[in-house]
Amino acid sequence: MKQVKGTVNRVELIGWIGNAPEQRTLPSGVMVCNFNIATKRLAGRNDAGERTFETDWTQVEAWEKLAEVCTRSLHKGSRVRISGSLHTRSWDDRETGQKRFKTFVRATEVLFLDARQEREDEVEAVEETADELPF
Repeated sequence: MKQVKGTVNRVELIGWIGNAPEQRTLPSGVMVCNFNIATKRLAGRNDAGERTFETDWTQVEAWEKLAEVCTRSLHKGSRVRISGSLHTRSWDDRETGQKRFKTFVRATEVLFLDARQEREDEVEAVEETADELPF
């Protein structure tokens, strides 16, 4: 990953895939795969002093060969480690004319953390809702 002197743009997340990856092919023939990943973080403590957690959903984009591998191998509920960089796109909203932004992780590496057999067995079992994710 190329860096500009004095800056670092590197993201690493470990979490669960929240939706089936969506692949599309651009007019140039390049493949892109989009999915989201759920991660947990400590939110504080409740009145009883117990730790509480919140879930963050991060959109991920993979390109070319990595897009093909993600589309073929990931499914809702897969546990993965994503490495990449943070990107932001902007556009003007057609209805309001306001500037809109979308921030996402462009993956450069995806490490599958589920055992191969577990991934195959879970494909059918995890197709229900996000509430059934293992976190």
